[in-house]
Amino acid sequence: MRKDKDSLGTVSIPDGALYSSNTVRGAENFRLIGRATSAYPNFVIAMAKVKKAAAQANKRAGALPPDLADAINSACDEIIAGQHHDNFIVALAEGSGGTSINMNFNEVIANRAGQILGDPLGSFKRINPNDHINLSQSTNDVIPTAVKLACVTGAVPLIDAAGDLVQAFRAKADEYRDVLRLGRTCMQAAQPMSYGQLFNGYAATLERAISHLNEARCGLQAVPMGGTAIGTGLGAAAGYHDHIAATLSEEFATGITLPDDYFDAMQAADGFSRFSGELKILSETIGKIAADLVILGSGGNSGIGEIILPSVQPGSSIMAGKVNPVICMMVQQVAFMVQGHDATVSIAALSGQMEINHFEPVMAHSLFNAMDLLINGCTIFRSKCIEGLRVDENRSYANLASSFAISTVLLHKLGYVRVSELAKSSVVKGISLADNIVLEGLMTEDDVRQALADATTGAAS
Repeated sequence: MRKDKDSLGTVSIPDGALYSSNTVRGAENFRLIGRATSAYPNFVIAMAKVKKAAAQANKRAGALPPDLADAINSACDEIIAGQHHDNFIVALAEGSGGTSINMNFNEVIANRAGQILGDPLGSFKRINPNDHINLSQSTNDVIPTAVKLACVTGAVPLIDAAGDLVQAFRAKADEYRDVLRLGRTCMQAAQPMSYGQLFNGYAATLERAISHLNEARCGLQAVPMGGTAIGTGLGAAAGYHDHIAATLSEEFATGITLPDDYFDAMQAADGFSRFSGELKILSETIGKIAADLVILGSGGNSGIGEIILPSVQPGSSIMAGKVNPVICMMVQQVAFMVQGHDATVSIAALSGQMEINHFEPVMAHSLFNAMDLLINGCTIFRSKCIEGLRVDENRSYANLASSFAISTVLLHKLGYVRVSELAKSSVVKGISLADNIVLEGLMTEDDVRQALADATTGAAS
């Protein structure tokens, strides 16, 4: 163990650890609040890129000597490549408005950069966490910038996973394009439609949610870097503002802009709320689809039973042969959890005080967890449910043919009075309305099927 001193006393640091006293105190104070920052590698990488971009901007402004800037860049590059992540031990949802997280990064980068220059750990001989790593910055502009850009990059695999789910539904729509089914409203028989229409409808809903999510994602590319503590930019080196947007854009390989009004950007969290809201809507979309599939696959012989979901595990410890729609129920629970994360973001956003919002750490915690849940939820839903889903075509048609929903379709062919009589007599005979029409010799079975198929496109109207 090595000993590091700060204004509050001496702190013991494990041998080889790149962090120092600020990090240890923050980790101890917030150790019960949730997972450490290291559990969110996308955020760790985003923070390292922000720190590297700041060093580059300071170097270009002449505020940071080239040898120090180069050592900082090398340390940041190692973190970006996946090294040293176990040194980020402060809980992400920490209670200091992000100061402990920021200092954790400042200390790790300073220590590693010092090592690269030949200095011993903890000496901060040539590179200091505050004077060099945090130069021209404040926790108050660094943390929201890194959280925003972690969302910008972290949403890409989510958009990809949701897009793959769209394609799975499009494939099912093609596979069952002309299979007739009973459309239902208020859980009652409504009108004929096809499974192609159902699955394409799901795909279109998802595509719209993805499009709006991407719009909210792009809105996070305007960051408050350079505002320092409250938006005045006090403490930033002369010329720093001229370079920071460009260096951030280089590191993140996308167009990063600075705000039109720093005071707005420092205190407002509406971008996080908007992004979280789109995550919530995406979760609602997949949750509603999953709920539909539970209903359509319900009961086998005792329920609707039109859709056969893949059997991924036994469904009961007591009812032999029972198979539950566990993947769909998991997706619904993902949606429940994302709703909760969105509520947290909303409450945190409205609770900001004066010139900053010091609840950004819990917003980050909720946003990152929501994205992880949705990435995994979309992936598992597609691979373990949608791709292996089958439609029981006979059962689907039987449910349609046995419903009184087809009476509307046949009115123009047989007339209201005749169809009413046939509906009543089918109940007496214990057969479907469709079968009764065929039995009465009014239409063939093929004629009935064609009339129902025409109804799905409006051809029968």
